[in-house]
Amino acid sequence: MARIVVVGAGMGGLAVAARLAVKRHEVTLCERSGGHGGMLGSFRRGGFAFTSGATVLTLPAVYRDLFLKTGAALEECVDLVGVDPTTRCSFDRGATVVDVPNATRAGAAAAFDGAFGSGAGADWNRFMDRGAAMWGVMRTGFFEVPSEPAKPRRATGGFKDFRTTMPWRTLRPLARSYLRDPRLRMHAERFALGAGLDPRQAPATVAVLPYLEQTFGLWTVRGGLHLIADALFERCLERGVKFLAHTEVAEVSAPGGTVDGVVLADGSRIDADAVVADGCGDALAVGGAAAPRAKSGTERASGYAELHLALRGRTPEQPYRTYLFPDDPAAEAEALFGADGRPPADPTLCVTAPGDDGSAPEGDEAWTVHVRVPPHGSGGERGTVDWDAPGVREQYAETVVDALARRGLPVADRLRWSELRTPADVERATGAPGGRVAASPVSGGRPNRSKTAGLYEVGAGAHPGGGLIGVGMGAALVAELIGR
Repeated sequence: MARIVVVGAGMGGLAVAARLAVKRHEVTLCERSGGHGGMLGSFRRGGFAFTSGATVLTLPAVYRDLFLKTGAALEECVDLVGVDPTTRCSFDRGATVVDVPNATRAGAAAAFDGAFGSGAGADWNRFMDRGAAMWGVMRTGFFEVPSEPAKPRRATGGFKDFRTTMPWRTLRPLARSYLRDPRLRMHAERFALGAGLDPRQAPATVAVLPYLEQTFGLWTVRGGLHLIADALFERCLERGVKFLAHTEVAEVSAPGGTVDGVVLADGSRIDADAVVADGCGDALAVGGAAAPRAKSGTERASGYAELHLALRGRTPEQPYRTYLFPDDPAAEAEALFGADGRPPADPTLCVTAPGDDGSAPEGDEAWTVHVRVPPHGSGGERGTVDWDAPGVREQYAETVVDALARRGLPVADRLRWSELRTPADVERATGAPGGRVAASPVSGGRPNRSKTAGLYEVGAGAHPGGGLIGVGMGAALVAELIGR
């Protein structure tokens, strides 16, 4: 039995702590804030409740495996429900609307044919065939293999696999080679944008993400996806994990290059045989000096904002998730990833409307509008926005509400109140630099095992990357590494 300190109670930290506790290790979980869940949280005000961060789950098998192997089935802890349609896509200010059904290839093809004309569905199926081929290579050669500094990850096992994953190619030309309709290409590229990646430079392997969503379905939890974080936290406590809230780790002690504990911000110490950093490995000092870690890609990701809307009345037949696409996607990408750094004036909007799940007083509804924006930076850093500057928050909330109206979802006359959560708020709550979006799981991350013996990493900045899929898989890989 080893003494293990996990730094950070995000989803990666919670998952690895639970897995290690089941292996009978002595696990201490240190969290600098008073909460848990990291990017996945909740916000409540005046009888309205909102989930912060992710609102949907793809590939639920990752979390079914986690919960089953740590004590009880996922469905015994939360009410997991399918999202159907997975997405309502609205183009040209509502002139073209398509509902993409959940987990049916034939249904998705028929929906695209109906919206964009005959042949669009066949184009999409060919694109999905490419995503399926990539997943076949990456599942066993990338996602299920831990990353170590002396052995760089390789998602390819030969020339055939190299051609399948196309590491030399980006998503945009790949999508154009399969998808003739520009609206269908926007739908494909929104998976890159949603993962915080520049759609002009995102790797071709982003095609795996729509394939996973269409094949394994899209899921959420009745009452909010943050309830998974709550259930996992309870699982940690049940398995004997010692949780230390408001406990900041200042340094990993590693004399001679081998971990022997951590030093806390107050100067006290916790002895340990191993340390697992949840998404903060590049920020932790090791032996008095910052650890030399490979870049994860997260430092180049966009930030994200959430506008929580408390609305009077209910919207008939409003689906759980709606994407409202901009008139000029190129202008949005330049605003997000250009050198100037400015909030997009005409952004892609993702509207989450949970419906009648207890998130709002009877007869009302709680919507969250998700927007990708430049990360926070108060010192004039390149490509950032000072979201704490006077008037910036209020002005952008108005921009989003105006954009909703232009695209056919006016809410101003129904608005009881709104609350904008900016990248600055995300940074303060989670410690994520600049409030950046967790990088896509297909873009990898820092090695799971560091060059310092006994120091490991999970979470958004580590292999196999961010998002609930990557974080869950990474925790399993690190638990197995430590258990060897």
